[in-house]
Amino acid sequence: MPSISAYIHTWAESRGVLRTLSTGLAAIGLLCGAGVAGAGQLPADLGGKLVQGYIAPAMQQFQHSAEQMQAGLSAWCAAPAASGTDKLKLDFSELVEAWSGIEFLRFGPLVAANRYERIYFWPDPRGITLRQVRGLLGQADQPIPNAADLAAQSVALQGLPALEYVLYRKDGLLTPTEAQAAGGSANGGKNTARACAYATAVAGNLAAVGAELGGAWKINGDYARQFSAPSSTNALYRSQQEVAAEAIKALSTGLQFARDVKLMPTLGADIKAARHNKAPFWRSGLSAQAMAASVQGMLQFYKAGGYIYAEDEAWIDGSIQHELVQARDGLRSMRGDFKDLLKTEEGYRGLTLASLILKNAKGVIDENMAPAFGARIGFNALDGD
Repeated sequence: MPSISAYIHTWAESRGVLRTLSTGLAAIGLLCGAGVAGAGQLPADLGGKLVQGYIAPAMQQFQHSAEQMQAGLSAWCAAPAASGTDKLKLDFSELVEAWSGIEFLRFGPLVAANRYERIYFWPDPRGITLRQVRGLLGQADQPIPNAADLAAQSVALQGLPALEYVLYRKDGLLTPTEAQAAGGSANGGKNTARACAYATAVAGNLAAVGAELGGAWKINGDYARQFSAPSSTNALYRSQQEVAAEAIKALSTGLQFARDVKLMPTLGADIKAARHNKAPFWRSGLSAQAMAASVQGMLQFYKAGGYIYAEDEAWIDGSIQHELVQARDGLRSMRGDFKDLLKTEEGYRGLTLASLILKNAKGVIDENMAPAFGARIGFNALDGD
């Protein structure tokens, strides 16, 4: 088996032509100015295509998944049993995938009213979520807040990281001890009742936030209308160019987040420094699945735009789609828990390769797609983090 460094070197060489071409075209754009930049043609209804083709249904899917999670928890908590945990695990998996499909849309409704943080307060290097959840569950003399009351509390208590912790921590709702499982029930008693009430409240809060997102982005929703119909009188988007810049920036930032925040801290400097617990959703074993769903979402979002490239720039479309498909499929092939994957050279190599493909995809979007449509990306949601 070749070494990791040799494998990556071979991968880099195989993409040398593409990278050289990308860099060369970017340089030509800088030298020739507006004569080259912006040669592509944006669809007259770009915003509408993105809303109808991806954003609206993806937001609705997140809302539906959160409602399904809440309903499942409510039913299971009324009579907790080990035999019912598989359905809850599936519900949580679907919820994580639904979130992963919209998390890169860091503009408009998702960032207003702290919705992003309320859904996904992560990364959390200081362990704020764990401390606050433990504190809440440990206050036996205090009632657990319902979904509406929870919405007014710390964002660290409201979202998916908190829900995952309650479900998948040691002796969590979905990881009962052997003795409890053998008895046919999960963690019984007051602790289970409090954890159940809290998990159900979190799921209810997520469903409420999902409903807000779904309402804003539905075909005739307030934000969807402004995004779909830019004009000089539109307070948010004055032209298709501004809509395109928002969309391209979302892709660029999403890819940066996927690589720099999700993967690189997990990989560390080498296989010996790899840390599985720096990956998203590591407790539930959904790290690779969540990352793959995020890339799939970005691919679908990109395709929904129907961008029209100039003839000599048509390669950009194929390159972006190819890189995103490669990254998605590579991550989907990562079977098993990250803790186990990172212990093997094959697993570490596969994740390292995924990080390189994500970097390449972002490079093509920043250096080639954006100039092709005269879009300026500017600052993104990660700047200053």
